[in-house]
Amino acid sequence: MKKVNLKEAYKHSYYTILGAGGDLQEWVDGYENWMNEQEIGKPVEWFTCNGKDVNEEFSLVGDNRFKDELTLLFFPLDGLNIGKLAIFKLMRGDRWFDDVIDNSIEEEDE
Repeated sequence: MKKVNLKEAYKHSYYTILGAGGDLQEWVDGYENWMNEQEIGKPVEWFTCNGKDVNEEFSLVGDNRFKDELTLLFFPLDGLNIGKLAIFKLMRGDRWFDDVIDNSIEEEDE
């Protein structure tokens, strides 16, 4: 699993799992199995980073900062059934990365 390019993840609205813990390969395997069951497709690549990386890249401060040790998992949307993925995302409570950042920045500005 590679370190994510956060600007690319934001620009292309990567699917984002906040707070993964333990063995990240188990998360990847589990998600890929669930997505296969829902006929969504398989992510072409998985990425990771931590909250500290996100805070530094997007200048998040105060209450909007992520905990430094928070683990995030990402994958791009290439080749996936986006309609089914959107429903899956809602069922799982996951987010699009650009929404995560935009909401954090908006809250900071208030």
